[in-house]
Order: sequence, then C-alpha cells, then structure tokens
Amino acid sequence: MCIRGGRKSHSGLLKSIRKESELPDHFDLVALSTFTAQLKEAWQVADFYRRKNIPVVMGGIPVSSLPEETREHCASVVIGEGEPLWPAVLDDFKRGRLQPFYVQTPRGGFDLREAPMPRFDLLDPDKYNPITVQTSRGCPHKCDFCASSILLTPRYKLKPVEKVIAEIREIKKIWPHPFIEFADDNSFVHREHYKRLLRELAGEKLRWFTEADVRVAEEDDLLGLMRDSGCQQILIGLESPRKLSLEGVELNNNWKARQRDNYLAAIQKIQSYGVTVNGCFILGLDGDTPEVFDEVFNFVKESGLYEVQVTFLTAFPGTPLYQRLKEEGRVIRDKAWELCTLFDINITPKNMTVAQLQSGFLKLVKRLYSGDETSARRRKFKACLKTSPNFGRRAVAKGEALLAG
Repeated sequence: MCIRGGRKSHSGLLKSIRKESELPDHFDLVALSTFTAQLKEAWQVADFYRRKNIPVVMGGIPVSSLPEETREHCASVVIGEGEPLWPAVLDDFKRGRLQPFYVQTPRGGFDLREAPMPRFDLLDPDKYNPITVQTSRGCPHKCDFCASSILLTPRYKLKPVEKVIAEIREIKKIWPHPFIEFADDNSFVHREHYKRLLRELAGEKLRWFTEADVRVAEEDDLLGLMRDSGCQQILIGLESPRKLSLEGVELNNNWKARQRDNYLAAIQKIQSYGVTVNGCFILGLDGDTPEVFDEVFNFVKESGLYEVQVTFLTAFPGTPLYQRLKEEGRVIRDKAWELCTLFDINITPKNMTVAQLQSGFLKLVKRLYSGDETSARRRKFKACLKTSPNFGRRAVAKGEALLAG
C-alpha cells in the first residue's frame, strides 16, 4: 500500500476556515489540491474565495474522482494529470473564459520527459523534511483499495534520469545535503532504468527514501546500488501476513497473494544491505478475523522489520474497493470523505464487527509502538548488520552512523 507518513492533521485548515478573515485574499486566481480526508474543508475554502469573486480551480486525485461534486464549489475542475492541463487553464483565465471542466484525453497520456522543473527555489527547506521528487508515475499492479496515481494513469511511466538529477541539483541549491523522498507509487519496476539512476545518485551525496514492492529483493546489484547511493529506507505494502487476506486484493493477477511466501526472505535480504524496511499492513481486509492482530504482531517480530505501519482498510472514492463495498452495503456512511484518513473506519469488515476491528487495532498499536518493542526492533536490525556480508562496502560512514544511532 502506497501511503506515506501518519495521519494528516486537519487543525491548520480548520483554523483557517473558522477565522476566514485570516485567509489571504489578494489573489487573481486560486488553485487548490487536497487529501481526500480534507476534501470537504477544501470545498469550504473554495466557497470562501468564490464569495469574494476570486475564481478557484481544483484538481488532484480526489477531485478527479469526484468532479461533479467539486464543481459546485469552484469555477473549474481539472480532471487527470495537471501538467498538460494547467497551461490551458492559465490561458483561458487570461482571456476571461475559464471552462467548468478540463479533462485530460487520453487519461494518463502525459509524458514525464516533458515534466517542467519544479520551483524548488520558492521553498523554505527548514519547513520541508523531506523534499519530494517524482521519478515515476503509476504502478503495474492494480490493488482494489489503491487511491494513488493509478487513478490518473493506466500505465507505468518513467521520468528520464537526466531530469531527476537536474531536479536534485536544483534542490541542493537551497539544501546542500538534502533528504529526498522519491514520491513514486512503486520505484524500481524497470530495473535497468533505476540502476542507471542509482549510479548517478551515488555521486550526489543524498539521503533518500522511497516506496517499492517486495521484488526489489530479487537483485543483489540493485540493492547494492541502493545502499551506495544513500537509500535510508523503503516502504513496502505487505498488507497482511495472512495469505487468505491477500487473495483478490490485486486485481490483475492476484500478485499480492502470490508474493506472500517471499515476505520474510525479502525483508531480511533488503535490510542486510543496511536499507531499513517500513512494512505496511492493512487491518479489516475481507480475509481478516479477530486473530489477525496477533498474526501481524508475531510477523513483525519474526521478520525483524525496522519500521511498521498499520492502517484500516479504507474505501476511497474512485477505487474498485469503494464501488464493490458500496454495492454490498458495507460503506458505513456514503460520501463521508472525512473518514478517509486510514485511521478512521469507513467500512463494515466481512469477518468481524466494527467494534472488534477498532479494539483489536488499538491493542495492536499499543503493542507494536511500545518503547520495548520499538527498541527491540532497532537492536535486532543493528545486530544483523554487524554480521551481514552485504553491508558497508562503499558505505562505511553510513554504516557507522546507523550502528551508532
């Protein structure tokens, strides 16, 4: 599951809404993007500017999934990838003829070779940790719950190595030794491309993080390049230690379930290179019963995962999961987008009650993130590194820092 970080705070936006007089209003045009959980709040912000006769354009994944509802709150809705549509929006605005909808045709057709250079110079690096760079868009897998960029593009596509390196060098102008998050749904799908990128990254003196699937463990030379180029951690959507719960989650060819038997070996191999794994698990999958919480806890201990993230199965708009559960009458409250936080329950699980899901989740979180368990995971990782034949070839300084940290 390609979700980064913890629950996003709504407090800043809510405060702005409650104190509308504090919102700046010196704009000619306002552009808004949002997380699904904050969509209704973003609509309120759009309404504020609309009352002041300032046109608002909204876009992004949740907006592209709910264009008609969003159009009620703004002048224009951008549906699809923003890069090819935004110039047309600006041109129409200048001519005083904004259209209600800007729809990318064909969907996902933007070529990342044409991606413009982001204005990193406008950022204050003290307020961004890490800074994001996108090296790819899309994912070859089709998980029913996924509300990521696969909703924008049906194919996996790459940004040229030269453009990625150019973006990193622009970042280094404001932050000489940056921490970069590669904002990809699934890095390393095309191995030779990424090996070339990693060789170039090795000279940039970076620390970086990304998301990938367990197949990254299949090639030693790829893992070595990740280690040597400054990779600190990869996030992998394991989803469940229970194979039954993984059945049918990936809609193309049941890929997730077919990978389950490789999980332990993959985690141990990746971490043997000094790259930590953040393993992500979803609670409330159709194959889950109340026993799954203990199974997740035991798997984390056995695998030696350095980091772990647990979330609820969440039905996001635009996903196959939402459509299926709505048809089954299992969406608890239709259009309650504010529950799409990953840490609120918006569906009725199949093989346990909502109360069982809630209580089991809370107990699991307390166990997983206790001081003792967290320290034990760190100690196990460092102990394994001391005897690993895959660690430290060209990363002695990095290794010493990890072992001392």
